[in-house]
Amino acid sequence: MAKPVFDMQVPKGVSSVDVAALRELLIGIVPGGMSYNMETPVIAPAMLLGAEGLGALVHKMQPPIGMGVVHEGQKIRRKRRLPLDTALGLNGAVEGVGATQVFSFTLTGGEENIGCMETRLRFVTPDIMRTLKGARFREAMNTPDIVWFETKAVSLQSVERYLALSHDPNPIHRDENAARAIGLKGAVVPGMMIAGLCEVALSSVAFPISELRARYMAPLFIEERLHFGVQVKSARRARIFAVTDENLIVAIFDADSE
Repeated sequence: MAKPVFDMQVPKGVSSVDVAALRELLIGIVPGGMSYNMETPVIAPAMLLGAEGLGALVHKMQPPIGMGVVHEGQKIRRKRRLPLDTALGLNGAVEGVGATQVFSFTLTGGEENIGCMETRLRFVTPDIMRTLKGARFREAMNTPDIVWFETKAVSLQSVERYLALSHDPNPIHRDENAARAIGLKGAVVPGMMIAGLCEVALSSVAFPISELRARYMAPLFIEERLHFGVQVKSARRARIFAVTDENLIVAIFDADSE
């Protein structure tokens, strides 16, 4: 990790009320999704971006005027379940190489390391954004050990609820015109929300997460559905394909169990 650029205390930590709302939102989008190990979703620390004092950092995560942002990758590591309604330490750094920015965060409670998150973003012009089409999920990839879960269409109302909980200000997730201005065909579902839906699918096969890694490959547009193909490779490792109705791979997730 780069040299820390912020180190602060969040007095109230993450709200248990907001976590319950996030959990209900995610489970409601995946019919039949189980919740026994999702009392605190693995993406819940993202809600700390709304903490007082982090405005300048959140601003760094927004693209320059006239450009768009591509969420290329995400890593979340959970050492223990996130304590709620209690003070947390939050520190991290930003590393930039060209148009790519890597944001790293570590969470602590007292002297204990709770976990960390890493987000990789790339700022691109509208012309480049229009060329990003993703790859297709081929029939040969659909091996017999993959279990499929289908989401409901991810509505604008659901996305707006997620944005309010996560304090994500990026207009491309709610505004069709803002999305088209940077080269997308419409508003898109946040990558972190897709990661949360992935956890619901994993919980349905009794796979608790200690680490989740995502490689995002194509956008998921508002009102589209996802198909999660869960491939449990061992007691400690799983791979999940997030695929649209048109067989485009939105993301590939790799998960390690607790």
